[in-house]
Amino acid sequence: MDKKRIIIALSIAAVLIPAFCLVPCRWPIGLIGMMLFAGIGTWEFYGLLHAGNVEASKKWGTASGLIFIIATWYHMTGQLSNSMLWCVLLLVLVSNFFRILAYPNLRKGLVSCMGTILGLVYVPLFWSFVVRLFLSGDLSKPGWAAFYVIFCMKMADSGGYFFGTRFGKHKLAPTISPKKSWEGLAGGIVFCLIVNVAWWIISNGHINSTISFSLGHALVLGFLFPIVGTLGDLVESMFKRAVDVKDSNTMVYGLGGILDMVDSILFAAPMLYIYIELFLR
Repeated sequence: MDKKRIIIALSIAAVLIPAFCLVPCRWPIGLIGMMLFAGIGTWEFYGLLHAGNVEASKKWGTASGLIFIIATWYHMTGQLSNSMLWCVLLLVLVSNFFRILAYPNLRKGLVSCMGTILGLVYVPLFWSFVVRLFLSGDLSKPGWAAFYVIFCMKMADSGGYFFGTRFGKHKLAPTISPKKSWEGLAGGIVFCLIVNVAWWIISNGHINSTISFSLGHALVLGFLFPIVGTLGDLVESMFKRAVDVKDSNTMVYGLGGILDMVDSILFAAPMLYIYIELFLR
């Protein structure tokens, strides 16, 4: 990781961390931020599909994804019922099937429909769990749970990079991501365990204002985050390798696009949300 890449990553963190730690999560700026990440990430994913000659509707898919993100936000702030939220998702998916009728070639229409739905599931649906975590506590306070999962994943990524570049000898998935190693995964787990124990101590055993967890849960999450995050990395790498693309975009020097920055979070956020609902509520 070169110096420019480190500086850019730290600059992004300097902007995002205050946004998560200082601003009440119910403020509109939070929704705007969530929509930006979801919208750009979805657009980039459809760009990957197009690079692989897979037709998908960028505009329709991105707009549909943003509608679901907004619906999730209003649901979590108590302005939309759970049944209405899933009605929105169902309408978004069903409306996409009607697009098939606009294609003179049924096969092309079906491929476009499936590609568009894949993008909706992979980015907006998975990202909606970040929105859920962001708004899972006291709405007058910052979105600590979302910050928690993002911080843990970035520390796991840092640990994986540090250990992988220095000690990586045994390839984890050479056909998908040649640079990833078992040593890197182990390093990510070590870093994430340390971060989780530190968070547990500093927060007095809380993920946010309404969700508490024991040291045992902190250790379990510290172990799970890097594994699930690595799966997220590998899934995106699989898509990129299939279409022979290095980065999902070149928006941020050295870091690729938004999708490259959040690929591990897209898998870790749903895992944390489900874990909370099963074991911490």
